Amino acid sequence: MDRRPPRPGGRVARGGAGGGGLSRASLLGDAAAERVLTTSCGPLRRADASELRARLGALRGAFRFVKFGDSPRGVASVSPWAAACLALQEGFEPVVHVACRGRDRVSLRAELLGGRVLDVRHLLCLRGDDPPGGQAFREVDVLELLAMARGVDEGWTLLAAADPGLEPTPAVLGRLRAKVAAGAALLETQPVFDVGAFAGWLAAVRAAGIEAPVLVDVFVLSGPEEAERVARIPGVGVPAAVRRRLREPGGGVRVAAELVGELRGLPGVIGCHLSTFRGDVELVLAVAEGLR
Repeated sequence: MDRRPPRPGGRVARGGAGGGGLSRASLLGDAAAERVLTTSCGPLRRADASELRARLGALRGAFRFVKFGDSPRGVASVSPWAAACLALQEGFEPVVHVACRGRDRVSLRAELLGGRVLDVRHLLCLRGDDPPGGQAFREVDVLELLAMARGVDEGWTLLAAADPGLEPTPAVLGRLRAKVAAGAALLETQPVFDVGAFAGWLAAVRAAGIEAPVLVDVFVLSGPEEAERVARIPGVGVPAAVRRRLREPGGGVRVAAELVGELRGLPGVIGCHLSTFRGDVELVLAVAEGLR
């Protein structure tokens, strides 16, 4: 019979890939009080550890938390667990995406057990994108995945997705409430460009009794053409005022920095996650610099 390892305590490392007894950051610990800023490292389409190390090296000093997607958009990329292991060795705190897509219960549980061995502490549980032109097999849904992860290690910080672009109907709010009940300690949103509309959505969520802190996605756009592309994401709108500012040199960075500043001031917002279309390290670093 397997014996469950002890729960993690505070911010002290338990060994594993993080090793060294170094202090470990938590999205729900000290970082929350600091209004955390996270970003993604990838997607990595080539089996090249030097590429990942170079990206991490560029992010060092500006970000503590880095996220690793699970083959986003249904296109194969380097395993987020492998990337997380290297990130731990480099002194970062990884947030690993775990998708239901293409996995049965056995393979999902095996991944979760492996993540526990690696000492990964933050998981974003997702349905997962279907591959282009196809529909993937799914044996479990996000609610079961959250419960499964909590069963493997109750000490994990589990995240689940939330979509402010959806009208907060009883069904939508019920789904969010179910995610929290299944184990989600944090809700991470789709990209937000309209702070007023988001504040209204957040008020409806709180009025429904859903108190989980929120990590808001802020997309850093390099120009007007990317605004057109991001607007094709269901539920994501880019206001005309933002589109106009994107025509200015550096407009996308300034817009993102202002959004982060406003969103961080909303009650219940734990911080922001910076996204780009191509994993553009220079763009997210420019935003982070503008927030100092």
